[in-house]
Amino acid sequence: MQSSTPPVRPVHHPWSAFTLIELLIVVAIIAILAAIAVPNFLEAQVRAKSSRAQADIRSVATALEMYRVDYNAYPTMIEPGFPHVYGLTDLKWWYVPDALSTPVAYLGSADLHCPFGGDFKNQRDNFPGEIWRRYSYENIRELEQYAASYPLLQAKYGPQQHALERIGGWRLLCIGPDIEWNPMVQYDPTNGTVSLGNIMRSQKDPVGRNSEPLAVN
Repeated sequence: MQSSTPPVRPVHHPWSAFTLIELLIVVAIIAILAAIAVPNFLEAQVRAKSSRAQADIRSVATALEMYRVDYNAYPTMIEPGFPHVYGLTDLKWWYVPDALSTPVAYLGSADLHCPFGGDFKNQRDNFPGEIWRRYSYENIRELEQYAASYPLLQAKYGPQQHALERIGGWRLLCIGPDIEWNPMVQYDPTNGTVSLGNIMRSQKDPVGRNSEPLAVN
């Protein structure tokens, strides 16, 4: 005796799978959202790095002035035997002075790193490792004194540049979002988030104006 129950047939729903056109539409929507979100995310990253650099430099500037009150001078950047850089021996470039953290802790640590420095590709073999990742401290009075012996410094710190009058006793620098050291102008985000200039501060100006060497005839 045969069963009168009809065979069960699979039910096909029109929404059970995406068609190729639907997949392409989804991919296009994701691409559009990414094109909007990624630049905003990258810009927010740059702004955050810039804010951090400015905060670090402000802290170092405060420490420098506290040091000066105690010692009537700013920390030296002369360190005998420091590796040869641009033919300038004994000048410790691109470091926050250790004297700001020891023996008196004007700073919690002098081992500070410029947020944009890790992106800088123009490494040079005669520079100590990761030097570009650090903030640069310049003792302007010492650089003026060294300019007499090193022609390379004449253009920036020679007598005709009046660096001490323009900049003051010190200058702090962090490479800017454009990842280029020169020209030595202050970074201004109103010119574009990724625009020309370095993040700077000097004794005479909180954003390091008047840092570019004077034109000398």
